[in-house]
Amino acid sequence: MKRTPALLVTLLFAVSAIWTAVNDYQMQRRQIVDDLTQALCLTMADQPEDWLSADTIRTYRQHLRLTYLRDSAVLTLCIKEDDKASARGISGERVNIRPDISAYGNVGLSALEIWWMADHRLSFLLSLITFVLMAISLRPITKEKNMGKALSLSDGHFLDAGGRELHLTPMQRQLMEMFLSSPSHELSKEEICEALWPRKDDASDTLYALISRLKGVVESQTSLRITSERGRAYRLTGLETEETVASR
Repeated sequence: MKRTPALLVTLLFAVSAIWTAVNDYQMQRRQIVDDLTQALCLTMADQPEDWLSADTIRTYRQHLRLTYLRDSAVLTLCIKEDDKASARGISGERVNIRPDISAYGNVGLSALEIWWMADHRLSFLLSLITFVLMAISLRPITKEKNMGKALSLSDGHFLDAGGRELHLTPMQRQLMEMFLSSPSHELSKEEICEALWPRKDDASDTLYALISRLKGVVESQTSLRITSERGRAYRLTGLETEETVASR
């Protein structure tokens, strides 16, 4: 997998993990609000006449479906003009008891406590996939640091270890292909001149300029070296120690 698509997929999973975690929190909070509200409605139905009594809180807590709320949930009475935003924790929906009085359930849970109560299995799985994809997408960088800069030839294009193309002229590319095709990776001056400039009587200066420019590109972007055998031949070295592939 190429680095850019891999990073995009990783980013997609990361965003999905965050969105899922936030959604888990909101669902858990909504579940608590609904439970506080339904328990209050059931309590009022059980005690329609004598609603405010010593047993009201006990009855209310018994109607709570979420057992972890039963020890801390309370009921709050307020006049209709009051704003329940001042209540700490989470509050259920208001239920009218009388024309001018309403009640709501309340439990003192912080946002962090609700977060830990939520079911984060899906978001955890997405986070795990994100970390795995991140490790895979960053692997070429680690590999290049450890093994040095190698060279590969893919579909007629020379690539370094990070998958970046070496920008070679057509003649430079042809000379590199000749080096890789040679069993010894060595070419004589006559072989190169005959292959590249067959109609030129003396191409020594042209060959020297070509080798010089090619060395600058190859040696700056890979671990390979082009050495001269007293001007009579040229050798491409480093192929034995690097993971260089002639073709894929």
